Amino acid sequence: MLLNFKMENFRSFKDETFFTMLSSKQKTHNDYVIDKSVNGNKLRVLPMTVIYGANACGKSNIVLAMDILKKMVMKGTLNCKELESYKSMLSFIRDTSWYDPVSLEITFSTQNNIYRYGIKFTDIDVYKIEEEVLYVNDDLFFSRDDENQIYVDVKKLVKKGYINKDDADFSERLIHKLNQTLDKQKLVVAGAISNLFDKKYFEDFNLWFEKFNVIMNANDMNFRQKDLKTIFNKKPDKDIRRNIFESASVKEVMNIAEFGNQKIGFMAETDNDELSMCSMYQVPLRKDEQPQKKYAISMIVDSELMESRGTIHLIRLLQPFIDVLDNGGVIVLDEMDASLHFEIVVSLIRIFNNKDINKNNAQLIFNTHNPIYLDGELLRHDQIVMVEKRRNDMVSEIYSLADYKLRPEERILKNYLNGKYGALPHMDLEIAFKHILEREANNLESSKEQ
Repeated sequence: MLLNFKMENFRSFKDETFFTMLSSKQKTHNDYVIDKSVNGNKLRVLPMTVIYGANACGKSNIVLAMDILKKMVMKGTLNCKELESYKSMLSFIRDTSWYDPVSLEITFSTQNNIYRYGIKFTDIDVYKIEEEVLYVNDDLFFSRDDENQIYVDVKKLVKKGYINKDDADFSERLIHKLNQTLDKQKLVVAGAISNLFDKKYFEDFNLWFEKFNVIMNANDMNFRQKDLKTIFNKKPDKDIRRNIFESASVKEVMNIAEFGNQKIGFMAETDNDELSMCSMYQVPLRKDEQPQKKYAISMIVDSELMESRGTIHLIRLLQPFIDVLDNGGVIVLDEMDASLHFEIVVSLIRIFNNKDINKNNAQLIFNTHNPIYLDGELLRHDQIVMVEKRRNDMVSEIYSLADYKLRPEERILKNYLNGKYGALPHMDLEIAFKHILEREANNLESSKEQ
């Protein structure tokens, strides 16, 4: 489970900023909270959080920071194509902080351990790691300083049982060797340092990151349904280019959602090809052809031409949601509800807050502009996070509605729309359009006079 995420000098978050999934002391809706004991630590964790704020306030930067950190850990290096396009654009650009390191830190729990991993790096022209650190259950596994040297307290870690006593000499030699060859762009956590410790810790660490799903743009995702059943095979001697598959989970969602009487399928030339979504319709015959049969012709069309963006968006997200609910994990989405009806999003919120369905402590985090979810019954106060930029220096700040110590009966939606909690747009487009149209009219008048 994700517990905390910390940023500093990342995009609009200049100051040290915490995003937490730990619950407040709010007494209502305790049934939503995940109560778990990990390595002697009693945790009360939120299964989901919704992030609110005006356009350009920094909501997406929270998701991006998580995405950047995941890419670094999974790739094991800052020198990769996934990070190349962000070079020189990750630090706060409005003052000299741009030259300071970006700092990202994540704290999460697995079944038996709590991990805290942090990295500081510069991104101006060339990525360089300045610091790196990993704690497991509050014990320091390693640190890397700004001189690019690794420190490991071998004696202490042997005593605690993290390193085998017989491997102590080998550990000292390996650390010395690593310090001679350490690359400023490669992560210690993804390298040979794992050979010092009981392998279960780094397997645990890497598995958690594999289930840490950060989605910046759902439209860039491939369809990856796992319950596919072949309903049509192309024949070698036929001029048919595709195999067609059907998904039981997609079929069930389509039936409940009542999107239409069409069937949704997936096409691919081979089993290993990327799937494309298709819509299958039963087209009626002409009355004079076979009057006893109402339908006889199947028409298969690319869904991009037939279905709404909301339908396609929902089906792209379906398998990731199934995976985290089935196996545990975290799913973080930038503007998840884009193109989705709010009732669908409300259903997803209820699923994650429902322990009878969310049995594996999956977590959902998404940002939105839609205030309809600001319901005291749907969300706890600490599940509603606000992001706002300070007007004087354009620095983003994060706060939770739990910080306001609201009464259970508080009319959150009304108060939010009245500006009580902030995180609302400051712009008045009526004034802007009035000035634009007046300027256009003046320009037209001037051109006539000439």
